[in-house]
Amino acid sequence: MIAIDGAQGGGQILRTAVSYSALSGHAVRIVNIRGARPNPGLRPQHLLAVNATAALCGARIAGARLGSTEIEFVPGPIAPPAAWRLDVGTAGSVMLILQAVLSCLALADAAVDLTLTGGTNNPWAPTFEYLRYILLPVLDTMGFRVEAELVSRGFYPKGGGEIRVRTQPAGRIRPITLRDRGALKRVWGISYSSNLPEHIAQRMAWTCREQLGRAGLKCDEFTVDTGRRAASPGCGIIAFAEFERAVIAGDALGERGKPAEKVGIEAAEALLREFRSGAPVDTHLGDQLVPWVALADGESTYVAARRSDHLISAIGVAQQVIGAQFELEGREPVEVRCRGAGHTSRRSS
Repeated sequence: MIAIDGAQGGGQILRTAVSYSALSGHAVRIVNIRGARPNPGLRPQHLLAVNATAALCGARIAGARLGSTEIEFVPGPIAPPAAWRLDVGTAGSVMLILQAVLSCLALADAAVDLTLTGGTNNPWAPTFEYLRYILLPVLDTMGFRVEAELVSRGFYPKGGGEIRVRTQPAGRIRPITLRDRGALKRVWGISYSSNLPEHIAQRMAWTCREQLGRAGLKCDEFTVDTGRRAASPGCGIIAFAEFERAVIAGDALGERGKPAEKVGIEAAEALLREFRSGAPVDTHLGDQLVPWVALADGESTYVAARRSDHLISAIGVAQQVIGAQFELEGREPVEVRCRGAGHTSRRSS
């Protein structure tokens, strides 16, 4: 049984560790779960991630209860249901739950229809828009086809948002090379709100476009999405810079008392930070690609905007559990090189 210290990485270490365990067959013991957080131990969304991954592979788990700081996870063979529904039960991020199970579904033996209910646009987590337009297109180039549909949005405190996902098994994950962006093709974005006056989303979009324009980035198009239902009011905005070989993003979420204009400015500034790095992979995607290049059958190289703590902790778990080999060069930007472990599905093996 492989022992993993989960003190510094928050829920990320927990989710990736159990996912690697399910794929590799190696049992893991995770201790000090979220030990550096003000409220350490398993929260509802972390518990759901563990239980969902266990359901995929018939794992035996010990210690999986709210507040627990240590679990043991002993996996069995991966056998997902053809249709599956997961409900966070709170406003916890469904995107983080999806991250926990997605690699297992990639190397399963059949397609899966998955419905997730909870938070779709959360702070400190990828939004649905980031998943749809940044991560999934890259996974497609790696051989894993995922279709994702936003049914309704879920904001804090009630959640209740819903996404539907259909996965096609990949058989194997192909390595990637992302060293440069190519020429800039367009700048665009999505401004969204639910259960709020329509002008809020319009003001966020207008301010974001103006801020980007002042920096020399002319925004070609901004979609204003205000028609989706939600259990709690909420809003946010995401701006994309699309190049010949890459797409990067910057986003921001609204909150009570924050002017719409400030939200728009924050999203523009986030995109501009990533844009000025010159990297084809933005900071968040740099973290999120680690499990995929670790599982890939071959050598991957990509350049990310910066060497983040999440990147380092994700690499540590990948090396420890499945034996992927990483090298890093530079800090801002950072070149990530990985010799993947080459995991494949049972069908392809």
